[in-house]
Amino acid sequence: MKDSRGGVAAAFSKLAARPPALGGWGLNGVFTRYIDQGSHQLAWLQGALGSATALTDAASEVGDSGMESGLLGMTGPRLQAALFGTLLLATWVDFLHLSDAVLRHCPMCSVEKLFADLHRVQGMMEPTLTDLSSLDPARVEMAATAMPELMGKLTREFDALHRETRATMKLGGQVIAAMQAVEALTLISTLKMSLPRLPPSTPATLGVGLVMSSGGVMVGSRMVVSAEWVEMMRRLVQAGVLSVPAVSAAVRIHGGQVLMAQAHQDLPKGVRDALGDSPEVRGMQVTDRAGAGMSKAPKHHVLPQEHREWFAQRGFRDDLDIDNFCVRLEQAHHEAIHGGGNWRLGRTWPGEWNRMIMQVLSKTEHEAGRVLTRNEILKIVARNMRTHKIPMNFVSGRRR
Repeated sequence: MKDSRGGVAAAFSKLAARPPALGGWGLNGVFTRYIDQGSHQLAWLQGALGSATALTDAASEVGDSGMESGLLGMTGPRLQAALFGTLLLATWVDFLHLSDAVLRHCPMCSVEKLFADLHRVQGMMEPTLTDLSSLDPARVEMAATAMPELMGKLTREFDALHRETRATMKLGGQVIAAMQAVEALTLISTLKMSLPRLPPSTPATLGVGLVMSSGGVMVGSRMVVSAEWVEMMRRLVQAGVLSVPAVSAAVRIHGGQVLMAQAHQDLPKGVRDALGDSPEVRGMQVTDRAGAGMSKAPKHHVLPQEHREWFAQRGFRDDLDIDNFCVRLEQAHHEAIHGGGNWRLGRTWPGEWNRMIMQVLSKTEHEAGRVLTRNEILKIVARNMRTHKIPMNFVSGRRR
C-alpha cells in the first residue's frame, strides 16, 4: 500500500512540475486545481497507513492473543480505506495523463468540454473519497462494496473521452505522431474493465491487469494478484481484520465480472474459492449495517470515558485513544454490565463495569508501586472482557 501511494504521489508531482507545451497548453491554469485536489487526498491516505502501522506495532507488543486480534481488527477500516482510496487516485491520475495529452496534442479539441468532463468525473469520485477518508467503518464498508460499480462507470468515462479525442484528431487531420502520443498514455492506464463471464469449467483468473488499446479494446497485461496475496486475504478475513465484502469488491475490480456474485447477497464463487473453504468464509454474506445487526446496538467504552485523562497519562492517545476501544453489545447485555437501565443507580453496584475495571486497575497499580504501562492495562482489560463475555471486536466511539 505504501508503494502504491508513493507511485500516485510521484505521478501528481511529475504532472505538476511538467512545463506547458509550445502554445502554453498543459495541465496548468484552471486545470491546476485538478492536480491539487488529487494531491490533497494523499494526506489522509498517509495518515490511514501510519495509523494502521501504529496499531499493528501495538498489537505485536500487547502479549495477549485476544487483545492482539482486537487491535489488529482496528486496522481493517484504515487498510480498506487506503486500498480503495489509492485505487481511485490512480484512476484520477489516468484521467489527468490523458487530459494532459489532449491539451498538448489536440488543438482542435474543446478545452471547455475537457474541463467539464474532468469536473464531472471528479464529482463521481468525490462522495466515495469522502466516505473513505472518514475512516468510519460503516461508511468505508459501504464505499468499498460500491466500488466495482463506480470503477465500471469511470472506465466508460475514460473510454468515451479517449474515443472522442481520436475522432476529433482524425477530423482535424492531425499527424499520426500526435495520435500515437495519446494512444501511448492510454496503454499505461491502471483502469480495469469487466470481462465477460467465463464458462463454469474455466478456472477464474484473479487480478488480470487490463489496459486500453486502440479503439477502446481492453487487453490483459500482467497478473497483479499472487498466491501470497490470496493467502494473506484469506487469513486477514478469517482473523476479522478485513471484511469479506471489501475483499470481494477488490477481487471483482481486478478480475471483472468473472467473479460477480452468483446469487443475491451470496459471496462471489471466485471469492469463496480464493479465500478457502472454511466455516468462517461459508458463514459470511455480503450485507450492510442493518443486516449485520449493527444499526441499533449500543457502543460500550471498555475504558471508561470519565477517566479519559487517567488513561491518556498511561499511553492511550492518538490511534490508541479510549474512543477506539468500543464494542457493540446487545441492549440487554450493555445494560446488564452497567447495572441496569439507570446508569446512576448502576454505579452503586460493585460489579458495574466502569466501577469494577477502575478498581482492578487502581489496585494493581497500587500493589505494583508504580504507574501501569499501556500493555499491562490492556492485558487486565482483556482478561475481564473474557470473564464478562465481551467480544474484542473494537469499533470507534467517536461521532463523525
